[in-house]
Amino acid sequence: MLTHSLQVELFDQITARFPKKVDAIEALCEILNASRDPVYRRLRGDTLISPDELALLARHFNISIDQLIFGKTDTVVCQFNAFSQRVHNFSDYLENYQANLMRIRALPGAHLYYASAEIPVFSYFYFPELICFKLYVWGRTTWNLKFLHDLKFDFDLVSPHDLRVINSITEQYNAIESTELWSLVIVDNTLAQIEFHLNSGGFRDGKMALRLCDCLLEWSAHLKNMAISGRKMNPGRSSGEHHAPIHILHNEMVYTNNTILVKSETARIFYAALSNPDFITSFDEKLCDHMENWFTTIFSKSTNITLDSERSREWFFRGLNKKIEAVKKRIEVFLEAE
Repeated sequence: MLTHSLQVELFDQITARFPKKVDAIEALCEILNASRDPVYRRLRGDTLISPDELALLARHFNISIDQLIFGKTDTVVCQFNAFSQRVHNFSDYLENYQANLMRIRALPGAHLYYASAEIPVFSYFYFPELICFKLYVWGRTTWNLKFLHDLKFDFDLVSPHDLRVINSITEQYNAIESTELWSLVIVDNTLAQIEFHLNSGGFRDGKMALRLCDCLLEWSAHLKNMAISGRKMNPGRSSGEHHAPIHILHNEMVYTNNTILVKSETARIFYAALSNPDFITSFDEKLCDHMENWFTTIFSKSTNITLDSERSREWFFRGLNKKIEAVKKRIEVFLEAE
C-alpha cells in the first residue's frame, strides 16, 4: 500500500485536474466503483488505497508512480491522443479538439500560452474554408484516410455537423484568455500546401486555390483587428462580453512546433504537436515548470503587437500580407497559362 503522504500527493494531483473538488469526487466514485463515503475516506487518508487501486488511478490519470516515489527524475508521463483516439474521419479530430477546449474553459482562471512556427490552429477555425483545407491535408498525410486517397479537394468535404463543431471550437477559444507568440513564417506552411495541391492537380477547381489565398488575407485582417482591440472576436463582428483578451507577441528568433501551456488556478496542462496535428498532453509538474519558465523567457525577449503597439503591428501584418499576395499572383499566372 501507499504511505499516507504519497496517497495525499496522489489525490492532490488528481483533484487539481478538475475545476471543482466535487467533480473530482464524482469521477473517483465512477473509476473506483465506490460511493462517496469510501472515496472521501481515501482522500482524507483514513483508508489507504490498495495496489490495484493505485494502478487503476495512475493509468486513468496518466500519473507517474516513479515520480510519486522518487520525486525528481527525468521521466515525464504524457498522453498521446493518436493512441487512445485514432482519427477515422474529420469528426473524430474536431470533437476531440472541442472536448479539450471545453475542459480548459472549465478551469478557473484558465490562461492559454501558445507558440508556433505556423498559423495557430485555433485561428483556422474562424474561416471554415481554411480549416476544411487543413483537414484535407492532414487526412491525406498524417491520418492516411482512405476515403481521401483519390478525392480532390472541395469545400464541401466538411459536413454540416462538422461546421457546428467548428463554430463551437471558436466559441470555446474566444472565451479563453491567451498569450501567443507569432513570427512571419507562420503562413509559409499553408501557402506551400496550397501551391503544391494546385501544381499537382489536387483541387477540383483551380480557382479554389485563389479562394484560399483570399481567405488567408481575410484571416490576416481579422487577426490584425483582434490585435488592435486586444480581444478575441468572430470575423465581421465586434468583441462580445464573453470574448476573452488576447496578447500577441512577435519573435523572429524562435521557431517551434505547436507548443501550448494552459495555466489555471487549479491545474497546468502542457500540449505539444506530435505527428502534427496530433498532440501529446502532460500534467507533469516538472515539465509544466520547465515550459512556464521557457514561455516567460521567450516572451520577455519578444515584441508586443497588441493594443497600442501600432508600428510593430503594421510592420508584422504587412509582411504577412506580402507573402500571401506573392503566392496569389503566382497562382493567377499558373491558372492563366492553363
